[in-house]
Formats: sequence, C-alpha cells, structure tokens
Amino acid sequence: MKKSMLIEELAKVHKKSQKEIELIVNDCFEIISRSLKNKEPVSLIGFGSFVPVQRKEREVYLPGTTTKVKIKAKYTIKFRPSRKLQKLLEEERKK
Repeated sequence: MKKSMLIEELAKVHKKSQKEIELIVNDCFEIISRSLKNKEPVSLIGFGSFVPVQRKEREVYLPGTTTKVKIKAKYTIKFRPSRKLQKLLEEERKK
C-alpha cells in the first residue's frame, strides 16, 4: 500500500477530505521520523516497534574480487512486529 492509498482509505472511513487526512498523516510520519532521528524507539501498540540500531564498522570483500572494503558504522532502523500483527500474518499464511 502506498501513502496515497492510505490517505484515500482513511478519508473514506472518517468522512474527511483527503487534504485534511494528508496533513495528519504527514505530521504523524514527521513525528515518527524525528523520534527515530533522535535515536528514540517508536512503539505503535498493536502494530509494532521501530528501533534505531547502530551497525558496527566492518570489512567486506567486493563480489568477484579479493579486494576488501571498509563499511563505516551507521544507524539503521529495525522493525519488530507486535504479537497481534504476527498472529494476523500467520493466520493469513495458513489459509
């Protein structure tokens, strides 16, 4: 699902204009992004958690060569689905 589809769906459910919903959705994403930028985890009960994780600096070989390249340490975001979401996905997989 794309962001535009989410906005469209929310507008139908809440009987609001897509512009109003777009502002709210954009604000939500901005707040979540700001928290993650500050290295704060974001928990959405019933959905999951976004957790900033630092990856260590490491050396890897370039494919097809024997050249080693150093990859710098960096932050990435790990998503941990909630038990409720995992259960829902598991039920869908069993069908």
